[in-house]
Amino acid sequence: MLNEKYREILDQLLHSDERPPLVSLYHAVRNIPYGSTGVRDPVEVIEKNLGSCSGKHLLLRDLLRAEGFDAEIITMFTYFNRGMPVHDSFPSELRRLCIEANIPDYHHYVRVRRNGDWLKLDATWHDRLAAYGFPVNDAWNGEGNTTLAADPIEEYPNVEDLIGKKKRLIRSLSPEDREKRARFFHLVTEWISGL
Repeated sequence: MLNEKYREILDQLLHSDERPPLVSLYHAVRNIPYGSTGVRDPVEVIEKNLGSCSGKHLLLRDLLRAEGFDAEIITMFTYFNRGMPVHDSFPSELRRLCIEANIPDYHHYVRVRRNGDWLKLDATWHDRLAAYGFPVNDAWNGEGNTTLAADPIEEYPNVEDLIGKKKRLIRSLSPEDREKRARFFHLVTEWISGL
């Protein structure tokens, strides 16, 4: 059951866009600015108009389910920095981490069933990042998969308690990897907020 805040945003999104609900909801969530702030609650993503891959994909899954779609979230292990373009405007530390390090992460995307097939929807990057070479998926029209923000090394089955699972998976990383990961996402978020 959707809470009142979800219902309000769902009604706004569906009445302000002429595209089919699947496409409309995907692009509305995708265009929420990216920011890895540690907040994964979808209601806070709406309120702050800022979200990480976890928060944005929880929001997208819930909105799609409210519209009757069969949707779930897939978690994958990846080296997140390997999927990011390196831009000249990156601060030197971020550029170095992108090029020289492996930043372990547990990234997410939404799988939604459409016409009997599962489609992969990654709503991580918003339109403003297109100018910097990020795969923003701005032309997705409801057909086929979107481009994932990172390449999966291993995928895990869907679980409903995504926030708990992500916390457990991050705790399983070494202290050094947790620190490197936290620093990397701080730098990415800081760079994006300064655009």
